Amino acid sequence: MFVLPAAALSAVVIPVAALALTGPAKIFFEDTVPSGKSSSVTIQTHRKPAFKVLLRVPTAGRAKLFLLGKHAPTGGPLIDTKTYHCSGAAGSWYCKASYETLPIGTYTWRIAWVGVPKAPAHVELTVRW
Repeated sequence: MFVLPAAALSAVVIPVAALALTGPAKIFFEDTVPSGKSSSVTIQTHRKPAFKVLLRVPTAGRAKLFLLGKHAPTGGPLIDTKTYHCSGAAGSWYCKASYETLPIGTYTWRIAWVGVPKAPAHVELTVRW
């Protein structure tokens, strides 16, 4: 008699817990990066990520966004404000990009900055997966 209600309860609890674990993930990273230097943030994913990024940097200079990791794409920066199409408003570049699903693992997002003149930059990076 008590087995049926317990089974019914577990049938409800397990899917709710599974939904909580598979919901969207997001990080927001901001830093002041000196000219000629870089800053990074490392994340560990527990499911296959399909990254969507928003990079905000000053227009007076050049920023490059790299994704590093065992399974990360190779071949240079994922975003380069000199060659990538970014939207500009009020002295800032807003660069958006999406990437195909990658394997579960540890990934490092690195932002390299070269300011003109040699000024530091306030950078912001939002990553969703």
